[in-house]
Amino acid sequence: MKKVLSFILVFALALTMGIMSTAENKDRITISVLGVDWGYGPSSDSAMERYWEDLFDVNMEIEWVNYNDYNEKVNAMIVAGTQPDVIQVNKNDGAYYYPIFTKAIDNGQFLDLTPYLFGEGGLATTNAVFKGWSQSMWDQATYNGGIYILPRSKAEIAQQSGITVRRDLMKKYGFEDEPTTMEELKEWLIQLSNAATEGEGEKIYALDFYGDLINNARTTAFAVAFTGQMDWGYDEDGNFEFICFDKNYINFLNWMKDLYDAGVLDPEFALSNSDTSKWKGGRSVAYLTAWYNWNQSADRVTNRIFDKVCPDTYEAWCIMPVEGDNGIVIAANSSDIDSCIAISSKVAEDEAKLNKIFQVFCATEEEYPGYNLVMSDGVEGIHYAVLEDGSLDKKGPDNVYGQARTEGYVGAWNQIFLKTDADQITSKFMRSGAQRASDEAIQRARDIRAVLAAYLDETGLGFSNQNKFSTTYNNTWANIVSDTNANITKYIMGEISAEEWAAFVDSIVNGADYQAIIAEYAAN
Repeated sequence: MKKVLSFILVFALALTMGIMSTAENKDRITISVLGVDWGYGPSSDSAMERYWEDLFDVNMEIEWVNYNDYNEKVNAMIVAGTQPDVIQVNKNDGAYYYPIFTKAIDNGQFLDLTPYLFGEGGLATTNAVFKGWSQSMWDQATYNGGIYILPRSKAEIAQQSGITVRRDLMKKYGFEDEPTTMEELKEWLIQLSNAATEGEGEKIYALDFYGDLINNARTTAFAVAFTGQMDWGYDEDGNFEFICFDKNYINFLNWMKDLYDAGVLDPEFALSNSDTSKWKGGRSVAYLTAWYNWNQSADRVTNRIFDKVCPDTYEAWCIMPVEGDNGIVIAANSSDIDSCIAISSKVAEDEAKLNKIFQVFCATEEEYPGYNLVMSDGVEGIHYAVLEDGSLDKKGPDNVYGQARTEGYVGAWNQIFLKTDADQITSKFMRSGAQRASDEAIQRARDIRAVLAAYLDETGLGFSNQNKFSTTYNNTWANIVSDTNANITKYIMGEISAEEWAAFVDSIVNGADYQAIIAEYAAN
């Protein structure tokens, strides 16, 4: 605490002196930056921006561009070769390395960071955050043998892997013995749904689910338990394979069909409705979601999980990942990189500027005590006040702190600055005061994460097409997905047979477009 307080006092003074000494600021190195404004409307030259400038002794010419316009603007600058020193890289079609960006990389417009990360004394081994990352993290940041994006932190693992349930219904109807296999889970869902429907006097579905099955967070992890692969994996011959065309995917469809035939799946499951089987509204006994999103406070009131109209007796819980024929219920992240930046190759011509960029964009708590607190909450007296009970007042009289936080983009600089890796158990379940979850819930969350982490380490589950590109995919995949979703729905509803499904799959995988896609993936 003393370090934090001294840090704040020193740099609050530095902030004041910086404003008074504009002449000195002219001697600072200037770094131009382009970042995404996610609707906060930050102001240029805010107190937060000046704070960072004084901390790092730098001038930052930063432009925050509204997210609706960001991709168009940054891509236009990349094409024209006029990108600033540092840009935030957004995902395009699910990938940080997208065609316009990779073409610019091939043309030498962006710096290959590999030697700065892995050379002698490189950041990957000396930086307090970077040195905690596995090779997998750096592999995800690699394109054509080089690293051109600098991740800002590692996301929480296997996010969409939680089978969240109504524990109050489990207790009320005698279903506290948790299922351990997909077959047991199916029967458990059917029986609990029927018992709850009868007992509650209204339809309570098995799963909160709506929309297409492909790439749907409500079902992907279930499908992985049957196929053992993410959206793209490898077949027995080592060729790229889409999950729906894996020979074991039919077993997942049969699992879903059994739920539908039992009348416990919303009959309009394929439509984009969000109310009839809504778990948070009390209309389903379970749903597949992020494994840490059931962080209900111990009193069930202070931090609500269910809709406000629901009674406080509703209790959230998450069962352990169950086993399928070829894996467990788990969905690896499409990328563990939560956000990233890229550095213009022009900067390499100015060693002093490049070193300054690494200083600014790779800062850590170890180097700057108090850094993490400022990253999350800003500067005391400007963006918050500490109350007697130790909590933070982030609004202040007439919302003076709230306005300063909005103007300064406090809490959102972490999309361009380095931050600590995500720890959803600490941030969600272990909040201070009444918002803290029960000890039992905290331990369950830890147990789930441990199982997911062990499985990822053992299997290396991930997306086999990561950082790979296919022109044919870009041009044809929407039509393939549309046809596949239509036939999935028909099969679950009993409108086509297993033989007809197999014939459809054969028509796709043997078609020219699909064959071109897997060949183009294999070529890069």
